[in-house]
Amino acid sequence: MRSVYRVETTPRFERDFHKLDSQVGRRIMKKIDQLAAHPELVVQPFRNPPPDLAGLHKYRVGDYRILL
Repeated sequence: MRSVYRVETTPRFERDFHKLDSQVGRRIMKKIDQLAAHPELVVQPFRNPPPDLAGLHKYRVGDYRILL
């Protein structure tokens, strides 16, 4: 059985997310849901991140980035 991750957001994410165009927001949530349901797809490490973001992965959705 494949494990599924739970997505937790921050208040800042919620505030910024609600300011996005609804079509962009849907695309971003679709990608987040896809990565949570299929964690084996999390394979793109964030190259040369600042120290506080070390170990994260980065995904592009249009002009936006999802950091996991």
